[in-house]
Amino acid sequence: MQLIMAGLNYRTAPIALREKFSFSERKARSFMLDVYKIHGVNGCVLISTCNRTELYLSVDPGCTVMPHQLLIQAAKADERQMSGRFFQKRDDEAALYLMEVACGLHSQILHEEQIVTQVGQAIELARSCQTSDAMLDTLFRTAVSAGKYAQTKVRVNTVPLSLSYTAVQMLEQGCGELAGKTCVVVGNGKMGRLAADLLVERGCRVYVTLRSYHHGETIVPFGTTPIPYEERFSKIDGADIVLSATRSPHFTITAKQLEKLKKKPAWIMDLAMPRDVEETCKKLPGVNCRNLDDFESGTQPDAEALEALHRIAKRYADEFRMWQNYRASVPYIRRLKELSVDRLMHSTALDMYRNNEDLDEIVRLVTEKTIDMVMGGIKPKVTPDLLRNCCKKVHNRARLLHR
Repeated sequence: MQLIMAGLNYRTAPIALREKFSFSERKARSFMLDVYKIHGVNGCVLISTCNRTELYLSVDPGCTVMPHQLLIQAAKADERQMSGRFFQKRDDEAALYLMEVACGLHSQILHEEQIVTQVGQAIELARSCQTSDAMLDTLFRTAVSAGKYAQTKVRVNTVPLSLSYTAVQMLEQGCGELAGKTCVVVGNGKMGRLAADLLVERGCRVYVTLRSYHHGETIVPFGTTPIPYEERFSKIDGADIVLSATRSPHFTITAKQLEKLKKKPAWIMDLAMPRDVEETCKKLPGVNCRNLDDFESGTQPDAEALEALHRIAKRYADEFRMWQNYRASVPYIRRLKELSVDRLMHSTALDMYRNNEDLDEIVRLVTEKTIDMVMGGIKPKVTPDLLRNCCKKVHNRARLLHR
């Protein structure tokens, strides 16, 4: 089987194009199930986050399916408009790229902590849809391990941990002291809760919108005041800051709604994909609007940290390649055992033991165990080509002996 992938991210496409390829969980399930039915496709996993959409496929050799075409069709996007926006990778290159993604090397905020969870959620969703296979399952499990290891072993102190941190840092730079300011956080998902926590830490008065509330089940960030989502503009009117981070397919804030307020917020931070805040809000006087494309950290980590992250990604990519090679070599290992047993059974060295009725079973057992031990010892170097050549030599040698 072969590994192919295609994707776009904040480097290859602006937010106006990326949001066309944003998948809700329901849409992602439906898409993967459709892709899985395509002839030659053995498995598929979709990663869809604020800053990337990537499709990974496990396919039969010779399969002509193009993952970027599948994404374009699903998004009903203009193929000409998307020309040059997608990057595509195969086999070892695709595996290394995913390890780098999990290590945060391709995130908008370098080495940010949320990407590992997002990679893990992608494979979990594929498993629940039964669209993953052994190759993709191992690939993504290895990538999650790489990302977790990178998070514990590499520290980049100069770089924010997430987009929420970056947004709050940007607010501090633009507003100055945040203590005492009134903030409304629209959305109570993971990103919204993290932003609310950060704002509370800085002494803000924070309101968080909830679409529903169930006692003992709904998580409300400590120190915040929950308000119904429908009443958000009663608090936005007069607030200093609004931060929106929902999964809504519709705008949570429009220019028309803002124009009706007595006092508009000075800052609106849009952390959503697709966008929560209408683009025309940027034209309102006195309102500073920022979206995901504005949040890239300008601070670069030191070369040592970058090198460490690349080393980790490569090490785990090598582990996956070793697993893949060994798995592809299994039929040849089995064949090597059969050929070796056959050669030994025809060897004159066993003539004195021919009367033993268990000879065939003993030779088979010892041969198989010995080959298993040898293969285990050289596992990093085992490849299908190596085993194929080995089988060929044993087979040719046996033919000469039989003559």
